[in-house]
Amino acid sequence: MEQIVEFFDKQYEAFNFPTQFGAAVAGVQSGKTFLGAHWAGNKIQQFPDKNGIICAPTYKILQHATLPKFFSIFPQLRKYFKEQKGEIALPTGGVVYVRTMDNPLGAEGITAHWWWYDEGGQGTRLAFTVLRSRVSMTGGQGLITTTPYNLGALYTEFYIPWRDKTDDNLSFFTWRSIDNPQFPVAFYEAEKKRLPIEEFARRYMGEFKKMVGLVYDLPQEQIIEPDPTIIVKAEARIMGADWGFRNPAGLIAIAVYDDVFYIIDEWKQPEKINAEIIQAGNNLIKNHRITKIYPDPAEPDRIEESKRAGWPTYETNKDILGGISFLQQLIHEKRLFVFNTCKETIDEMSMYHYPEPKDNKPEEEEPEKINDHLMDAMRYAIYSYSPPNFIYAKTTAGLLPYYPEIGI
Repeated sequence: MEQIVEFFDKQYEAFNFPTQFGAAVAGVQSGKTFLGAHWAGNKIQQFPDKNGIICAPTYKILQHATLPKFFSIFPQLRKYFKEQKGEIALPTGGVVYVRTMDNPLGAEGITAHWWWYDEGGQGTRLAFTVLRSRVSMTGGQGLITTTPYNLGALYTEFYIPWRDKTDDNLSFFTWRSIDNPQFPVAFYEAEKKRLPIEEFARRYMGEFKKMVGLVYDLPQEQIIEPDPTIIVKAEARIMGADWGFRNPAGLIAIAVYDDVFYIIDEWKQPEKINAEIIQAGNNLIKNHRITKIYPDPAEPDRIEESKRAGWPTYETNKDILGGISFLQQLIHEKRLFVFNTCKETIDEMSMYHYPEPKDNKPEEEEPEKINDHLMDAMRYAIYSYSPPNFIYAKTTAGLLPYYPEIGI
């Protein structure tokens, strides 16, 4: 598998990162996946009889971008790939586990000497937590290669600790698309003129910016320190519930004080049966004296089970567009705040976006159904508790992540 690889300077620095965890966060088509594939191949050479992990946030990215790049560089390993098991059984005794991180718990139980997370900027906090733990016993390394899609988990859990020097285990590298000598200058300059400044900076300069087309563009000043006074004086304490199993279930606790909504607590976990979700809800009910709960109306059997368990359950308003518009109005009027301890909620808000219109078809009115479980729970509770009397106004749709090689 030995190959002579010509990296440009930025790639070479990232390839040889000295800490346990590294992130190469750069513009589109800047050679990130190329770097990651070679780095993974190098780890296979270093640890031929040990285990590693190659992963991506979704099945589509894994199957149409990450793995094709890896196997184009190391075609001799393709015959050892057992797709149904999600394993590359190396002839030297090691195993490379291939996983999607839309269900991070699918990587639990693996003891690895290395992992590579391609397009990890779309990842959740749980995905990073699980991957870090997989190399805890071996002291192995992990590499993230990605475009900076948003101010989500990668920004809060990796970039900020690296920038503030609060975690010595992290290395961070960034570069522009045009730093790749193969990237066309004319296209770069044309996109610079075409796109909004922040969108261009995120896509082509590798800079962290808010995602365009956010459903809930919450200003930083509306993310606040927990205030016990609000909880004590609240005129209502409500909860929203979004059921799930393979997809995470989400519970969100909200205090209503002086006609302002405060997100005060949260719970989000995948692969939990209804009894476990109900117990988590019971904990929130007890801790915050919740008096009204608005669950996902799509699953009446679960609603009935929660009622029998003592949940004070009320009818949920199913109007998605009306609920979204109402929450957008609350944000605009500075009547919606989030405690900064609710990290999963903040993370989802930073990624919850409208789809980009395609092929001159009308824009989709509803947001992308990706990592939105707490967003649904929040809408169920707030909109059902306080239904508005106005017509919703549609927000401009934004741009999706950019993968020219797979047509999205």
